[in-house]
Amino acid sequence: MPVVQATLARSQKPIKTSIKPLSLMVSSLLAGVVVTGFSSNALAQDQVATTATESTTEAAQHQHQDTEVIVITSSPLARTALESAQPISVMAGDELRENQAHTLGDTLMHEPGINATHFAGVASSPIIRGLDGPRVKIAQNGLDSADVSRGSPDHAVTTETSVAEQVEIFRGPATLLYGSGAIGGVVNVVDQRIAQDFVGGSRGFYGVNLNTASNLRDATVGFNADHKNTVWHADAFIRRSDDYDVPSFTNDEGENLTRINNTFVDAEGVNLGVSYLFDQGYFGVSYGRLEQQYGIPGHDHAHEDDHADEHADEHEHEHEHEAEVHAEVGPFADLWQNRIQVHGGWLTPSLQGIEKVELRYGFTDYQHQEIEDQLPSTTFTNEQHELRLTANHEPLAGWQGAFGYHYFDQQQSAFGAEAYTPASTTERHGLFWLLEREINQVTWQTGVRYEDGSVNEYSFQPVSASLGLTYQLQPGVQLSANLSHAQRAPSANELFANGQHLATRTYELGLTYQLDAVSEHHLHIEPATKAPRKEQSNNIDLGLHLNLANFHLDWTMFYNRIDDYVFNAYSGFVSSDIAHHHEHDEHAEQPGEAHDHDHGGALPIVAYQQRDVELYGYELSSRWEVTEQVEFTAFSDYIRGRARDGGDNLPRIPAQRLGAEGRYQADQWEAKLGYTWYNSQTRITAYETTTPSYGLLNAQLNLFPVALQQHGITLYLKAENLTDELGFVHSSYLKDDAPIRGRNFSIGIRGEF
Repeated sequence: MPVVQATLARSQKPIKTSIKPLSLMVSSLLAGVVVTGFSSNALAQDQVATTATESTTEAAQHQHQDTEVIVITSSPLARTALESAQPISVMAGDELRENQAHTLGDTLMHEPGINATHFAGVASSPIIRGLDGPRVKIAQNGLDSADVSRGSPDHAVTTETSVAEQVEIFRGPATLLYGSGAIGGVVNVVDQRIAQDFVGGSRGFYGVNLNTASNLRDATVGFNADHKNTVWHADAFIRRSDDYDVPSFTNDEGENLTRINNTFVDAEGVNLGVSYLFDQGYFGVSYGRLEQQYGIPGHDHAHEDDHADEHADEHEHEHEHEAEVHAEVGPFADLWQNRIQVHGGWLTPSLQGIEKVELRYGFTDYQHQEIEDQLPSTTFTNEQHELRLTANHEPLAGWQGAFGYHYFDQQQSAFGAEAYTPASTTERHGLFWLLEREINQVTWQTGVRYEDGSVNEYSFQPVSASLGLTYQLQPGVQLSANLSHAQRAPSANELFANGQHLATRTYELGLTYQLDAVSEHHLHIEPATKAPRKEQSNNIDLGLHLNLANFHLDWTMFYNRIDDYVFNAYSGFVSSDIAHHHEHDEHAEQPGEAHDHDHGGALPIVAYQQRDVELYGYELSSRWEVTEQVEFTAFSDYIRGRARDGGDNLPRIPAQRLGAEGRYQADQWEAKLGYTWYNSQTRITAYETTTPSYGLLNAQLNLFPVALQQHGITLYLKAENLTDELGFVHSSYLKDDAPIRGRNFSIGIRGEF
């Protein structure tokens, strides 16, 4: 216990003055379960050591093949990634452990077609084929993550990959099962909190990680055990990191920096679950608690400018002192989430024509506060219910299938200085039907979904459908194609935003408003004369998969044509031009406008628009097994996004990437060396700047000598950005102020028992 506490002790910051109860609980669980893991082996030490050794060796030799046989847990038709006409990939096992980062976006950013918003490593979300925010569904065990990350890049995703079993990535529309919020794709994080089968006694995992670039201290642990007809689960993590180091650069304020201020992370979480298994199925319930504090660097400059205005008449040295204190503390996010999930499955229920029934239900209570000067400045809350009931039916005319009902209710509110959207209620009822049939080596997959939903007073009825096929051309060669039509209702932020958003350093205006320019620097905000419309996406994917003896290749090309695409475009005006008191705007006294007026800021106004656009590109990955010991992998992806009416470029589209890695596998160690090239991005909007190219050189050494294998332990050493390259991420709102992390060395252990 003292060792664990010493390892995880956080550096001094003038933010918290007491230890949270959850921190004590997590620390106790971390220490207790790890000790239990070693001591429990006394009853069957030889058997566990042998199993651990085999597991470690097998994982090291076959880690790449694992993703090709893993079943997609959220698919009611029990497909694997290879059996799906829609491009799906799974990150699991050693691959997931080696790529795991604090944020979900940074964990997945090396996957072809997946990028990250890169909000300084504290709140980065996945970008799938150039789409993010409300178009990408983030799920935990098949149900929405129920945070507020889809509305702003500075809001953290609440899923945790360090205790996850696998992460499933759906590229392109996945609206049939997940609903209209998945028009761009889905990332589903799967863990073991509700077991569907016995584990064969007890088993668990643990890990500890340290790094140099941000002084990371991270520990995770998980444990599953059978008891009569039940399976019990517990997992926990705790993470502390400081502001991260970067190569020397000059930001857009003219400051020379080697560290990104206010990028610390302080997080911990616990999940508990129990499942009851019976002859014809299972039923389980789980509870999860997550707490996070992290810096919000996007607010720094605006906050410091205000501070300077208020104290312009003070002595210069006093102002400098205050600025330094602000830079150290800065505004930060303080969030917590309580989550209850229920999951049950019944095989061969007593219903004619029904083979299986599955129920998923989740309730989440969430709060996110932004703290400035040690006091809450803005508070976001979310209470969310979600239910999905799915039934697999007997074959109809040779077609296997599943149908179901999906209910979603979200109650969000925001109040305080930066509450730029009013309270909103989002409710959706969905009906879906999925079908599959194999005819002459061609597997056909189709489905349809109807949804009736509302966002406050606005109602929408999105309809989605898809048709896909996979064809085994010859052994080891498979072709796939998928055509989908998906519709999405605008989110509450896109509809009702009306206020300053310091994380993006803009003043946002939703679709229900329009600007009326009375004169050059005198604006009124009026109710929009044009009603918001549904987005409509028509997407096609064409894929080639080679699975030969020593060579594997996946190549996908996609084209996505979206009508009435919602995006925020710069208006050419600034927020100081807005007249705050006029009779036409019923929201003229909203907190967001008053806050902007009080600060005297001049933020650029971005107004949500709807235009017809297209996105197209490719994803390519390959693996060549030269010998049993030597392997080479390579990948590349490319995305092009532009408006169809005029050819204007879409904002923040990720640049093309190319990467390669070599791996050497010995009996008791493994070494990797890889390089990824990020091309320059010159296809930009009128208010963006070009982003230069850069390359990252990474290396890793995994050690599993016999002495460690007997305890199921792997020791790893990792070096990232070995050349200390300065890299700017084009998709980031903080591109010019928060480049990628500099040279970083990590050390850690992973163990199973």
